[in-house]
Amino acid sequence: MNESKYAASASDGKEILRILESSAAKGNIELIYTRRPDAYESYRKESGEARVFLSRDGERAVGTCAEIVREVYIGGEERKSAYICGLKKDADYEGGVGFGVRLIRDLCREDIDFYYCSVVADNDRAQKTFEKSRRMISIRPMLTYKTYIFSPKIRIKAPRHSLNFRRAEENDRERLTDFLNTEGRRRDLFPVIRSLDGFCDLRAEDFYLLLDGDRIVAAAALWNQTAYKQYVVKRYRGPMKLARLANPLLSVLGYINLPKENAPLDFPMLSFFITQNDSEEYYRIFLHEIKREIAKKYGMFVIGLHEGHFAFPILEKLPSVSFETKLYAIGFPWSGQKIRQPDLKKVFFECGLL
Repeated sequence: MNESKYAASASDGKEILRILESSAAKGNIELIYTRRPDAYESYRKESGEARVFLSRDGERAVGTCAEIVREVYIGGEERKSAYICGLKKDADYEGGVGFGVRLIRDLCREDIDFYYCSVVADNDRAQKTFEKSRRMISIRPMLTYKTYIFSPKIRIKAPRHSLNFRRAEENDRERLTDFLNTEGRRRDLFPVIRSLDGFCDLRAEDFYLLLDGDRIVAAAALWNQTAYKQYVVKRYRGPMKLARLANPLLSVLGYINLPKENAPLDFPMLSFFITQNDSEEYYRIFLHEIKREIAKKYGMFVIGLHEGHFAFPILEKLPSVSFETKLYAIGFPWSGQKIRQPDLKKVFFECGLL
């Protein structure tokens, strides 16, 4: 056996997709996070370097995962992080996943400064497994991340202002990139943005700007990635099943119309949402203005924040459908590799990159 035995190829896309969709995340909303129409090509569209792996039992594909390596800021410096994601076993397979020491060694690279992964909060089995330190790999809980699904009809209090809110134009590209990197450098794990072209299906015109005169004080993009990765509700349970029946009333109260089962959701993520110096005032103004733009095309949008983000208390008070994810830092004790530890008080995890 050699280490390349786990490397997936373009011909494996359908098998990877089958495994990803073999089971849903449990909870009041049974949700599948998938990558249609071709899972291998979907990973290849991620910003950075995507490495996709597949485990087999004989000729049968039984497990998959991916490692996405990106340039990020840690301590104000440009570093490399690796997001280990899509770890999934075929739910119809009764054996083990089949990833062993060789894959773990392949994930560990000298040029990577920090590794992390995420697990849906309701996945107790995976959390218990991950939180047990192993000789080959250690996985340490970092923080809780919350993904909010909002209706553009939400009511948010915003102060009166004389700022200018508008959609970005092509000639804003350079100063927008400068703003994102200047502010992003202050936030650990924010991606280094060489060019907006490095993000699939994202253009300068997908961004919106809040300006004080000619100075950008807040920016975010409406980033729709549903052409190559999707959320699909498989089933509602418990209180969410009753909420589905009460859709008209919940809509009046500012909640989204809960989507149909077994249909991919169509929505943008409010991505790279940054305000100058973490200004709560700018955040409220921007969110108040952007929801009008969203309402022109969509019935919902998504924001993701960790529990220590300055805007977390703002979003917690708004009507939403939400779910939690646990984020874990990964280490390889046997390697002797020095892992850069981000400051958890100022990290920025972009929902569109998870």
